[in-house]
Amino acid sequence: MKKTSLILILLFFYIFCFAQDIDYARKIIDTLSSPYMYGRGYVNNGEKIAADFIKNEFIKDSLKTFNNTYLQPFNISINTFPKKISFKIDDKEMNPGVDYLVSSASSSVKGDYDIIWLTKNTIVNEYKFKKFIKNDFSNKVIIIDKTNIKDERHLQYVQFLKNYNTFKVKAVIFVEDKLLWHIANGRKVKNFTVIEILKNSISHKAKKIHLDIENKFFDNYTTNNIIGYVKGRLKPDSFIVFSAHYDHLGCMGTDAYFPGANDNASGTAMLLNLAKYYSKPENKPDYSIAFMSFSAEEVGLLGSKYYSENPLFPLKNIKFLINLDMVGTGSEGIKIVNSTVFKTEYDKLVKINEEKKYLKTISKRGEAANSDHYYFYKNGVRSFFIYTLGKEYKEYHNINDKPPLPLTEYEDLFRLLRNFVKDL
Repeated sequence: MKKTSLILILLFFYIFCFAQDIDYARKIIDTLSSPYMYGRGYVNNGEKIAADFIKNEFIKDSLKTFNNTYLQPFNISINTFPKKISFKIDDKEMNPGVDYLVSSASSSVKGDYDIIWLTKNTIVNEYKFKKFIKNDFSNKVIIIDKTNIKDERHLQYVQFLKNYNTFKVKAVIFVEDKLLWHIANGRKVKNFTVIEILKNSISHKAKKIHLDIENKFFDNYTTNNIIGYVKGRLKPDSFIVFSAHYDHLGCMGTDAYFPGANDNASGTAMLLNLAKYYSKPENKPDYSIAFMSFSAEEVGLLGSKYYSENPLFPLKNIKFLINLDMVGTGSEGIKIVNSTVFKTEYDKLVKINEEKKYLKTISKRGEAANSDHYYFYKNGVRSFFIYTLGKEYKEYHNINDKPPLPLTEYEDLFRLLRNFVKDL
């Protein structure tokens, strides 16, 4: 009877410990995704609020610092839209983030404009197109319906029109099947406005456009990486690194913010969970473990690039780096970028997973410049980028990437990473 009671107590303790991990993760994700963080971008100092929150979590876990600070400042250029924006079609107000997105490279525009439609029939017909481009488009807005253009050559031309003001118009509007916002192109400002609008939000009968969009460009905006570490017992000068970017897309005007729950509050939560775990004396690792929370990933991997060029300890001292980005699902397992490059470490992960039955599958992917592992890898650091797979959550780079996340295999991924570090 006593033996049975002891087993039940231990089982309860085991479950409780990991329930606390996922509860902590949800708290972190909820906080980072809240309106108070302004989408962790560059409007209203959203990323600075997030950085301060993460720094305080590092302090709570008593992580050690390099150079007596957790913060590594660096500067970026970025375009923003901090004030209320307005976009009307025939006097009907469109909803930012729901009906349309303003390209991050757009300049300010204000006024009422006639609409000129550039259709597929005109683009593919050489005679009609030559006739079309002879028109005067000054003080006009061109609308291009991309949704029925399939030919790759024509799509490339449409993409060209997003980047260059060939027609010297006030704005170019592209009709899209879905909306995904990116801010990496906001490092420079174009001399016109580009808008993407959802197909169901506009009619081909539309005649007039009203635009009131004001941009604010920061040429030298200071942001921060947040970095701390746990000192290893046996090899303190050799490091295992966990990384995750904490920034997201921020705000577009005053009425649309992008929570970034999966991208990448989820990865940040996992990084903080690991920091909390390894900071406990009973879990002290053999190697030192550094926890790097990068800014400006969405602007073009700028935080990790800056760190790789200005490391706080020699990059050659990194035994292995694991970058975590979008880990909010997992029903279909995980995918590992660089797994075809670092086969020994990949095989080690697979072996652990097969023995412990943690995840459904661990899928391979080759090298890719798609997250913060990349500049470490280009500088000779052995590294993985891990993200989860699953149909249970599909929101990405839109205003709907918000809590609650499924976190389907969050705890099993945590266990897998913990076992992997132990084997290393």
